Amino acid sequence: MINPMSPMHDQEVRRQAMLQAMQVDVWLPRQQLVNAATSRNDLLQWSSIKTNAAEPASASELSVAVATARVAVAPAAPRTDALASLRDTMASTQTEQKTTVVAGVVAEVEAGQEAAAVTAVQAEPIPRFALQLLRADNCLVLADLPTGEAFQSRDPDYQLLKEMLRAAGLTDQPDFMRQAAPITWPMLHSGNLVHEQNAAAARACVRDLLSVELQSKPAVCIWLLGQHAVRFASSTDDAALYSVQPFVEDAQLWSLPSLESILEQPLLKRDIWRSMCKERSLWQASNA
Repeated sequence: MINPMSPMHDQEVRRQAMLQAMQVDVWLPRQQLVNAATSRNDLLQWSSIKTNAAEPASASELSVAVATARVAVAPAAPRTDALASLRDTMASTQTEQKTTVVAGVVAEVEAGQEAAAVTAVQAEPIPRFALQLLRADNCLVLADLPTGEAFQSRDPDYQLLKEMLRAAGLTDQPDFMRQAAPITWPMLHSGNLVHEQNAAAARACVRDLLSVELQSKPAVCIWLLGQHAVRFASSTDDAALYSVQPFVEDAQLWSLPSLESILEQPLLKRDIWRSMCKERSLWQASNA
């Protein structure tokens, strides 16, 4: 016989209570039926204290209960007291079962709301960007590509970059890393891992690629040109423009506006020049 204290027993009691609350009759087999699917042993041996208590008493049981009540009660007590006591007991049992069903439904609704909240938190937007990686002497340059296409020699933003490198005392003929292939995100466009390409994964990817490049050939400074370059190469999202942050292998990160922003707002060149005069010792000392 199934243990009344087991989780399986509680689950069956709950199922029967829910069906009874919906006015659906519950029938359990007492023996194997011919030409029917095999019944579970725990249902054939079913014994539920809660269920038995909820079932209305038969006529013989009521007679025994009434006779017992007559013997136990004093002669002056009316006969209706015993019947009222039975009715109160049955009513309280049915109320308890209904309360259990309602509590179970409320618990399921709350669990569904919590699961929906967790899903909403996990559904973080996937970042989308393209970055160009170049090397100029002892510096690396990581620049945003607004269109996703690699730099071309006649592009205005690439010509601006060459001017900035000359002003910094570096070569104006930088080498394209990764065979000039941009660093794009997201990397996967199908499969089970698509939705796991969040901001943390993008940052880990970009920083790992920079670390690999530094291991191949060290650099003292990494120019970060643009919002995405600054965000995903830095260790945090709140890196300020024109700030210098430590990276790995004694390399520093220098945050700058995007080339596109500089073309649209020429006054930014003044701020970049001031920051360059302050930070250029990072790469000039190594070149000397």
